[in-house]
Amino acid sequence: MIDREMSVMTLSKLTDENIDSLSGKKICCVEKAVSYLEELCRKYDVLQQISCIADTNNRNLGQFVFHGQQIEIVHISYLINMNLQETAIVITSDYYKEVFENIVAVLGTYNPDITIYYFANRETEYEEFYRAKYAGVPLENMIVFRSGPHASSYVKGMDFGDNARALFEYALQIGLNRTYELVWLVKDPEDYNRYASVEHLCFLAYDWSVSEKRTERDAYYRALCLAKYFFFTDAYGFARNCRKDQIRVQLWHGCGFKTRVNFVRCEKRYEYTTVISDLYADIHADIYGLKKDQVLVTGYAKQDWLFHARKEDILKLKIPDAQKYIFWLPTFRSTERKLAQLNEYVLESETGLPIVSTRKQLEALDMFLAEKDIVLIVKLHPFQNRNEVFCEGCRNIHLVENEDLVEEDIPINRLLGQADALISDYSSVAVDFMLLDRPIAFMLEDVEEYEKSRGFVFDNIREWLPGTEIFTFEDVFEFVKEVSAGQDLTAQKRRLLKEKMHCFNDDQSCRRILEALGILTSM
Repeated sequence: MIDREMSVMTLSKLTDENIDSLSGKKICCVEKAVSYLEELCRKYDVLQQISCIADTNNRNLGQFVFHGQQIEIVHISYLINMNLQETAIVITSDYYKEVFENIVAVLGTYNPDITIYYFANRETEYEEFYRAKYAGVPLENMIVFRSGPHASSYVKGMDFGDNARALFEYALQIGLNRTYELVWLVKDPEDYNRYASVEHLCFLAYDWSVSEKRTERDAYYRALCLAKYFFFTDAYGFARNCRKDQIRVQLWHGCGFKTRVNFVRCEKRYEYTTVISDLYADIHADIYGLKKDQVLVTGYAKQDWLFHARKEDILKLKIPDAQKYIFWLPTFRSTERKLAQLNEYVLESETGLPIVSTRKQLEALDMFLAEKDIVLIVKLHPFQNRNEVFCEGCRNIHLVENEDLVEEDIPINRLLGQADALISDYSSVAVDFMLLDRPIAFMLEDVEEYEKSRGFVFDNIREWLPGTEIFTFEDVFEFVKEVSAGQDLTAQKRRLLKEKMHCFNDDQSCRRILEALGILTSM
């Protein structure tokens, strides 16, 4: 008879010494991660033993074909039904400690003493070595910055941008590098040689986490193991095993309208995140699974750029001179690499744009803009496939791609400071732009479908959109006409919403972030 009170599950690393304990057993991997499965099967040749994968993400459930073998992905709750005498559980995830806690929560104490294994991929092996090496070594006055999504979704320029870059530029402006060593994790450090003369600043490649060169690994893991602070926008898995005295701050990249696709509690994945208001503090605590005291109401670092627009940015991009500029930032509808976790849907349009969907309409809009001496600047999303967007032959519709901004070193929020009006859809850029108190319009041709699929953080979303609603091509013309005439018909609604959605209306967000963390007081 099993003593339920004494029953204990233990977590053990899968090694050459204990791999034989899996012999003759089925294997249930926990968490779908193709890179981990590749390394696991390459190192231990256990593909034929893998019977299923248990996962917490409902979007992953179903059949998965891996090296010709069909593997069923089940919900993690299915573990309770398994014969754990015949099946070994192997965690295949960066967050193996969290996954182990989830397994314990599912299986409880109603099982005999069993060992749950975790497979350490090459990066985890290296990190465990360096964490042990630096255990007990005092942290250094060092701040690590990283921006952009996971390395597998790399787009040039996104590794040095957004809120992280805005905060970094402010740090240099106030001379923080005289007190702290500033470290950037990027794709290619040589892209940033222009900063070579700046003292106490270095750029490291995030790929050095698995470099074959010891000197590169040493540099990377010294920063990872000894930095006091980490600032990042989006990807945070690289800092998953930080010490309790290291502070990780998710700067994120927007307080917007869209809800989170896959819920994962982030309470233990970073210490703080920044938002722009008390309203968004509640929203982000909920959708990211955070405690209220982990959410800092400071404003977003990149919002400071809005107040420092430069006319020369327009000239650098060879945008025609005009009386007024309207910026249009459509949320991307398809991608060149088909990034399923980001893609909303594929837009069926001759132009690759919503509402202005035919070339005839595009030509008519171009002529109307010329008549009003307005240039419409269409800024594509970094993941947007340029080949799917048609603007050739237009004189007053100017396409700006991510590569253009990277080449000229222009942050998008600084460029937006030149806009007399903005056209958006559900992007957080519209919330940022509210701070300039200028007209905004929203393309809403798919609002009902979007609400059913992706969803919004607000009920009755149209009540929360601070601007003109555009459903038809004629609505586009009307908005351009209003901007040309200096009319701002939704100003009252926008200003009322701004009071709810923003706590600050200045260029001091970077300062507030550093003050909230006590960094400025240590200078």
